[in-house]
Amino acid sequence: MFPIIALCSPLLLASQQAEKVSLAPELHPGALVQAGGQAIDVTVGHASPYCFDYDGDGLFDLLVGEFGELDFDANRLPEYLSDAKPGSYSESRLRIYRNVGRPGAPRFEGFEYLQADGGFASIPST
Repeated sequence: MFPIIALCSPLLLASQQAEKVSLAPELHPGALVQAGGQAIDVTVGHASPYCFDYDGDGLFDLLVGEFGELDFDANRLPEYLSDAKPGSYSESRLRIYRNVGRPGAPRFEGFEYLQADGGFASIPST
């Protein structure tokens, strides 16, 4: 497993509105981010965390892209990749950790994968 160490600035996660956050680049000490009392881990490294108010409740949720371990369905590849050998691409997904805390005190319990058209939304990755 690969824990999420440093991601959004603590100010951004704790802020209720993006307008109150300075967008100037600033580094902060790394910290493990937890959900349900456990460090957030992804199945394969190179996770891409992002803070965004996904559900419109005024709190920043955590979106984490992850590479997958499953092969991407070759029938879903764009035409320009149709000559790819089976197993050339992995199925990557987006985890959504909803902020169930309150302004100034973010808290995450678990995650769900982004869904589309009755299944998991995914993209091919190498």
